[in-house]
Amino acid sequence: MKKILALTLALTFIFASFGVYAEKDVKYLKSDEGYNYGWENVYVAKDKATGEIIPLAIGPLDGYSYVYTEGDFTMEKVPYTSKYKDEADINARYSMGIREMSARGVLKGFPDGTFKPEKELSRAEMAAVFRRLFSIDTENAPSSIFPDIAENSWCREDIMALVEEGVFAKGEYFYPEMIINREQLITMSYRMINRLGGIKTDVSYSPMELKDFDSISDFAKPAYEALISNGYQILYEMVDHDFMDTSDDEYFANPRKAVTRGECADYLYFLTRRFLDNNAPAIKYDEFAEIEIPILDGSTSTYDITKNIYSWFYQNHENLPSFPKAHSKTTNSYKRLINGEVEMIFVPDPGEEVLNYAKEKGVNLKFVPIANEALIFFTDKDNKADNITTEALHEIYVNNGIKNWKKIGGDDKELVAYCRNNDSGSHAQMENFILDGKPINEKIAQERISLIMASILTDVDDFNAQNPDKIAMGYSLYYYFNNVQMVIGPNNLKLMSIDGVAPTDETIGNGAYPYTTNYYAVVRDEKNEKVDKFLELMQGEFGQQVILQSGLGVIK
Repeated sequence: MKKILALTLALTFIFASFGVYAEKDVKYLKSDEGYNYGWENVYVAKDKATGEIIPLAIGPLDGYSYVYTEGDFTMEKVPYTSKYKDEADINARYSMGIREMSARGVLKGFPDGTFKPEKELSRAEMAAVFRRLFSIDTENAPSSIFPDIAENSWCREDIMALVEEGVFAKGEYFYPEMIINREQLITMSYRMINRLGGIKTDVSYSPMELKDFDSISDFAKPAYEALISNGYQILYEMVDHDFMDTSDDEYFANPRKAVTRGECADYLYFLTRRFLDNNAPAIKYDEFAEIEIPILDGSTSTYDITKNIYSWFYQNHENLPSFPKAHSKTTNSYKRLINGEVEMIFVPDPGEEVLNYAKEKGVNLKFVPIANEALIFFTDKDNKADNITTEALHEIYVNNGIKNWKKIGGDDKELVAYCRNNDSGSHAQMENFILDGKPINEKIAQERISLIMASILTDVDDFNAQNPDKIAMGYSLYYYFNNVQMVIGPNNLKLMSIDGVAPTDETIGNGAYPYTTNYYAVVRDEKNEKVDKFLELMQGEFGQQVILQSGLGVIK
């Protein structure tokens, strides 16, 4: 009987027909007041025409309030008066959520003046909470289709309104008094947020590794994956093995654990904030009102430049339709510029392929240096070889002629060279400094090629860890090498000196390091007022601030 009941409930959550939701948008209201995180006040959004509270709202954050609404709204700061008799017993973790959700009328107290934060929510109660939070109209809610929901039941309108929205499905029974669990609430949230256009497929926050993910029911797994990748908070427990070290923290969804009122308030508060953050319109800052950003592209290593430019120009810049979610890589971005698809690119020097392509298309390019960079070579930290010459690098990468580190001052171990693909920015630097018009040795190119910029670091590091009788080396760009380690984590690699000069901020800045180059803002060499104006901006203090913020070497 329990198996049949569980299957019925699962089906009730899986198969859903979507209704028509009112056309609404996330709108904003500018405020001179910052958000007060104290306990004295709450901020409540109200419809200007009707005075009704709009629960799906937040603010003011960074001087703006955000509301999901059809019409105009006001944001009122009101004293927090919704205190409950049992407030002293409320877990501090849930206090803000309870305060915010109570003030908006989403969660309500009991007649005796208590909130009962540890009381578990039924499916019917959760339907009522959801209907209030998302302001779903119940006026035209259809008749009950469930034999266990009477037509005159207090929850009939709430449940059937959510059925129309696709949050609940048209199953055989609804089981209104059954306690709702976490994975059911997560599934409800996903369906509602997705219905509002709040789930995007082109974003990915750092994934939360749930140790018990396999225990989540199949119907709920897509909801967990979509919400986590879109930055939404889920319900979980953390096991902290070492207070001073977060690397071994473990997260558990406990998907069939019952949802309490306090936990629900906290969860819905952060669900609201993330939905509004993800969908808030981009707002251009006043100081850049007269300047337009050209269509930008560039190498993988310069994406932070583009990202930081947009962050200076716009609040909520990630939500701007024209904001590029990635760069097209060095060679492709050059070709897009030559073809007129973009207006400015941030790249290292071009390779021969790019120069030939520009000549073929009859396009002249203008190069403006905006940041320092350098080609660097790295190997295992325990390798005795600290220095390598240009001649040795040419012999290694062109002729595959040095096969033991002992020949260049290292251990008596096999030398294994990794390379990048020909359309990468670091390969273009190899052409400039090392290859002397020759290709990478065919054996190296076939056996030890890293197609992704960051992967050459992990490829070399992993190879060295797995092959104690051999030592690998690779190449990249100096600032990218330093910055990417903050993302991929620590490794056992070191940078090598070239002809006796180590790559450092100082030696690259003053040009003493022999493979010093630049990142450039590259444009088509033709009159374009918008591009010229922005190029001038990038050569001034603004450009230096962006370069510094992007972790690159500022040209002094």
